[in-house]
Amino acid sequence: MAQEETSVKLDVTEYEQGNVNVPDKYYNPNIAPLPKAVKTWNWVNFTTIWAGMSHNVVAFELAGLLTFEFGGPLALFIVAFAYGSLLIALYLNGHIGAKWGIPYPSSVRPMFGIRGARVPVIMRAIVALFWFALQTYVGGTIINAVVGIFDPAWTSLSANVAGMPENIAISMLIFWILNVAVLFKGMNEVKNFELIAGPLIVATLGGLMVYGMSLAHGIGPLFSVKGSVDPTASNIMLAISSMAGVWATLVLNIPDFTRFSKTQRDQLIGQTIGLPVVVTLFSFIAVGIVSTMIYLYHVPISQAINYVNPVNIMYLFTNNPYLALLIGVSLVVATVSVNVAANIVSPVYDLISLAPKKLGTLGKASIVAAVVSFAYVPWTWYNNAGTIENILGIIGSGLGSIAGVMIAHYWILHKTKISLVDLFMPNGKYWYSYGYGTKALISMAIGFLIPVIGYIIPSVSFLYDYGWYLAVFISLILYVTLNKLGK
Repeated sequence: MAQEETSVKLDVTEYEQGNVNVPDKYYNPNIAPLPKAVKTWNWVNFTTIWAGMSHNVVAFELAGLLTFEFGGPLALFIVAFAYGSLLIALYLNGHIGAKWGIPYPSSVRPMFGIRGARVPVIMRAIVALFWFALQTYVGGTIINAVVGIFDPAWTSLSANVAGMPENIAISMLIFWILNVAVLFKGMNEVKNFELIAGPLIVATLGGLMVYGMSLAHGIGPLFSVKGSVDPTASNIMLAISSMAGVWATLVLNIPDFTRFSKTQRDQLIGQTIGLPVVVTLFSFIAVGIVSTMIYLYHVPISQAINYVNPVNIMYLFTNNPYLALLIGVSLVVATVSVNVAANIVSPVYDLISLAPKKLGTLGKASIVAAVVSFAYVPWTWYNNAGTIENILGIIGSGLGSIAGVMIAHYWILHKTKISLVDLFMPNGKYWYSYGYGTKALISMAIGFLIPVIGYIIPSVSFLYDYGWYLAVFISLILYVTLNKLGK
């Protein structure tokens, strides 16, 4: 006997779209439009979010690796260009959440169909869990560095555990447990501590940069250190695309946050201050510290991955284990907070949207996501800068192809209009062909595959060099064209 379908009341009168009963099969309150009474965030909240995510150890290390490759000035240009151009896409996709109060899993239903939306939702979940796994591994290296400074015998724990040294494996497990503990206990205590830890990290690293430059007798090293590779248009563009890949997830995630925005102006101003300004400032500190370190200690690029860890840099500069401990503890707390807030929230929404009844609570979906993250085995590839850039380039291409379809549908074809009821209504406006928006899926697939072809076939590698940017452009143009031809 077939299970009887139940319905829920969807009240969207505040959005001038009535009060309707919808089947609960594709509905969950976590992905429904928010009442306007809870849309209370202003521009300060969005600036604070970006400030919280700016003290990101991975972002610090990637900026440091760029410094080893290209030298300080060019590394800063690459970071600033990538972050500045991302702001445009962040605003365009953030508009959906601010206007209609819906998160990403609901925002992609108008383009991809109610069922077809599972594809970009799964893609985003895969990438978000990638970042969770990566941050967990890097958080483990912070713990490992601190313990190694206080107990040199710790570094002798080198037995192979699943492809990594025993000391790293233990440190990573400790960091993972801290993340899971926060999932159970909630973010409030860590968030409160991060109000201290976040500014403390920026102040400590800023002070470290000033101290290092005093050792080097000025700011000259920032501009004098030469990179290890000859800069060409190709490798510079690949680096820009890779850095865009770092925050490409946020281009899709952003409706999860902007749905709480009071106005479009608030999300625009907050993000303008946040990404290009605050995050680039943090990268400037990273580039300045690493440039000074290379100048003072002549660290070769073969050792780069070991010397972009802020704890090791602090100890190298000061020879003071307690200052290293201070920055280590602050980074661990801040990274746990960022990891849980930025990298678990989005896949949790995704898992809930995929299985709204079985994974209908934040707790269940969070634990499933945290366990699955081990499948990424970041310790097997993170120590190679070239591999990191390639992975980020592929990720950027995949997410860029989704962003292109979203922008084309929402802005160009439908002029920012969405039927909220049809987001949850089988056989409604967004049902398309059996629930799948084939035009969106085709556009996304081609937008993703063309840059990847450039990765596979060296003779057309220029396609891959433009990664995220090319994927956005191709999927946007193709989706508009398919819809125009289909009329």
